[in-house]
Amino acid sequence: LAGPIAQDASFYNFAYQIGRRANDLRSLLNTEAIGLQTSGIASDSVTRLLAILQQLGIPIVTAKLPASRLGEQGSIFGSFDFAPQSSSSGQALNISYNGSWNQQTPASSLTSELPAHSGDRTNWNGGLQTRHTNYFGIGILSETSFGLSRSRNYGTPYLDMPSGTVRINSTFPDGTSSIKTVAFGGSSNMNTSQTNTSTELTNQLSWFSSSNKHRIKFTTEMRREAFTLNQQTNTLGSFTFNSLAELQAQQPSSFSRQLLPKIRSGSQFIGGLSLGDSYKKNDDLQLQFGVRLDGNRFSATPTFNPDLATVFGERNDRVPNHVYLSPRLGFSWSYGTAPQVAGFAGAVRGPRAVVRGGIGLFQNTPSTTLISGAIDNTGLASALQQVLCAGPATPTPGWGNYANDPSTIPAQCADGSVFASTVPNVTFFAKDYAAPRSLRSNLNWTGAFLNNRLVGNVEATYSLNLNQPGIVDLNFKPVVQFTLPDEAHRPVFVQTTSIVPTTGAIASRDARVSQLFSRVTELRSDLKSDSRQLRFNLSPSTFNSDYSWGLAYVYSNLRERIRGFNNTAGNPLDIEWARSPFDSRHQIQYNLGYNFFDAIRVNWFGTFRSGTPYTPIVAGDINGDGYSNDRAFVYDPAKTADSALATAMRSLLNSA
Repeated sequence: LAGPIAQDASFYNFAYQIGRRANDLRSLLNTEAIGLQTSGIASDSVTRLLAILQQLGIPIVTAKLPASRLGEQGSIFGSFDFAPQSSSSGQALNISYNGSWNQQTPASSLTSELPAHSGDRTNWNGGLQTRHTNYFGIGILSETSFGLSRSRNYGTPYLDMPSGTVRINSTFPDGTSSIKTVAFGGSSNMNTSQTNTSTELTNQLSWFSSSNKHRIKFTTEMRREAFTLNQQTNTLGSFTFNSLAELQAQQPSSFSRQLLPKIRSGSQFIGGLSLGDSYKKNDDLQLQFGVRLDGNRFSATPTFNPDLATVFGERNDRVPNHVYLSPRLGFSWSYGTAPQVAGFAGAVRGPRAVVRGGIGLFQNTPSTTLISGAIDNTGLASALQQVLCAGPATPTPGWGNYANDPSTIPAQCADGSVFASTVPNVTFFAKDYAAPRSLRSNLNWTGAFLNNRLVGNVEATYSLNLNQPGIVDLNFKPVVQFTLPDEAHRPVFVQTTSIVPTTGAIASRDARVSQLFSRVTELRSDLKSDSRQLRFNLSPSTFNSDYSWGLAYVYSNLRERIRGFNNTAGNPLDIEWARSPFDSRHQIQYNLGYNFFDAIRVNWFGTFRSGTPYTPIVAGDINGDGYSNDRAFVYDPAKTADSALATAMRSLLNSA
């Protein structure tokens, strides 16, 4: 709906959209054998799993599960523009609002979990913004905006009981095999919610010189962001089983539980100032330069833990409040004259080519929820408490009692051996922690060639990304206890007595500096990455009402510094350069369009993209540092004495 309002120059509009989509609900219960094989699990394995769960009294489906996968959504948008006829300074006021809501039922894919393990996820958000402009007679244009937005997302699990995962080995009729982890029981991370609120005030003053050679802009910004987070992750506990046989025998390999839910809230003030000038030296050359100042301040700090200061000499009550300076410089240079008008008769004849470029420092500010982990994990009795049990310390589950009596869910390990841990984690910021920033530069050429038949574009971009985040566990003790000779002497930092012989589960107590804590995670910003990109574009320079086309080639090179706590084959304290997981080196993009009889327009877009690097990671802890960050060892089939292993590795490398 839209329309004008009489007398003053005013205009309003309103729009809405609602939708509901239903699809067949495919899950492990009704997928055919070929579909199950595609997802990595054999149909007879699913049949056996369902029989075991029924025997143990673990629900497979619930009454809350719909018959179809549903997606429901709605949105509204509206605005009101007002400009008084009596105004002599170009005053104008705009008010706009928007809102949206959507719900996914169930929220997750059911190819790797039983339906009862899932739940619903709901999201909604709304916003209101006003914008006022006014022109002062001394050549200054003022543009002021005020915005308010709020969003919330929350999940509703179908089943309130502990979660379980089981590792299933499947062999298919064609001789191939697969290992798949399937989840059952209740959801360990569905019962969470988060609310975000943002308020922002911005003003931009622009001064135009009488010669029209300068446009100086001065911008001020103030923003407050707040959040409330109800984190009930794993509050009912999680059991893991290494096989269907262990599930049937009720012999879990590990158990973990967060003992209390944590509801936290916080806020942050973010301010910014920028001053820049767009200087037009002549019709061919234009320069842009300026500087920006950003700052932030969090409203809360973590509670100080004196034990951390005593053991490690570090304070955990720091938050990254900083002021950042970002200078920038750019130019645009036109040269020559196009041999003819490219668009249509009477159009202005443009330059033969344009060269643009720039360099600048682009600064991020910390996200408001960044401090939540440090507030929760102080290592104090008032912070998050956890139970971690492995091997013989893992309690035997009693699934039949959990749904009716949650108090029977284990709150401690079966014994106090080395495989039981109840000590807390600590998370804190390094002294020099700073938000990520990037030094970016680019150079671009656009012009016509082949007697104005084609327009080409060449652009080179380089970005050095600084202050990239990483973690270091200060409670990790890098003392090698033994090595694995058949895996290039991979170091292991725990004794053999801390490894469960039947499952390989590891208790990381031997690799701890202090037994007062589990992980002592220092959040650092000492990593970096760089990216290089070269792009070529081609398209016809003249307009054609019948057809259109475009062709582009992109070469990219992305590298990053990686610390071993994210990805390691040895000591997790080591740092090394590696290709980024997003490093797709070559891309070819094309688009074609044709107008059939001025009645139907058909457009075809396509992309050819080279592959991205992949590092296989073991689903567990190998070196005993307490993290599932270990690279899998890829055996060389030509150098492996075990013929069965060589054949399996050769098949994997050829077909993966």
